[in-house]
Amino acid sequence: MEAILYIGHGSRSEQGNEQFISFIEETMKLADAPIKEYGFLEKVQPSIFEAAEKCIHQGAGKLTVVPVLLLPGIHANVDIPTELTKVKQAFPELTIQYGNPIGSHEQVTEILLDRMEETGFADSKEEVVLLVGHGSRDQEAAAEFSRVAAGLTKRIFAKVETGYLKADPSFDDRLGHMAKDGGKRIYLVPVLLFTGGFTDQINNKASLVRRAFPACEIVVCRPVGFDDKLMAVLNERAAEAKT
Repeated sequence: MEAILYIGHGSRSEQGNEQFISFIEETMKLADAPIKEYGFLEKVQPSIFEAAEKCIHQGAGKLTVVPVLLLPGIHANVDIPTELTKVKQAFPELTIQYGNPIGSHEQVTEILLDRMEETGFADSKEEVVLLVGHGSRDQEAAAEFSRVAAGLTKRIFAKVETGYLKADPSFDDRLGHMAKDGGKRIYLVPVLLFTGGFTDQINNKASLVRRAFPACEIVVCRPVGFDDKLMAVLNERAAEAKT
């Protein structure tokens, strides 16, 4: 039998993990597979190995693994495959198919637009957008984040820029430059699933820049998060991995 295994990163926040589980349970209801389970890369149980074992004990001979990550990077390209290698070594008869992260899917663009519009975005010449990502030392992640920005750029007239919390160009520097350059209204959109303390970091920096540039209005949007629009995307990634 076939199984789909959804892998989340795992968060220190119990609330964040509960949001993930609730989201994935709804996603699994829409999935085309007799066996469906979820696991976490770190911090939370079940682990990837434990979740794979649950699938196998239910009769799975083929396992399609979907990383519930917005972008490729070390987690998607190295960490999760490393754990899957351990599963394969323990169960050599198991066929494992590995899917892609969510990436620059058109539904991500729709979610970004939703986040901006719910805070008053009007796509005027006085508005600019700063997409805020986590950042990764993996160049593939940066390339995919640029494609996310390009997808949004195609849909709006306002200028779209990018910055990172943990990489260059840094979100802090980019926001400061945008405010200094005369941005009248800057929309900060966190391109994140698990937010953790990152939302606080973004809000704190926005407050500092507001005080330094009182003529500049800075709007912090909700993160992408576990939006319902992503459910179909994850199952699309599962279907792609099977082909």
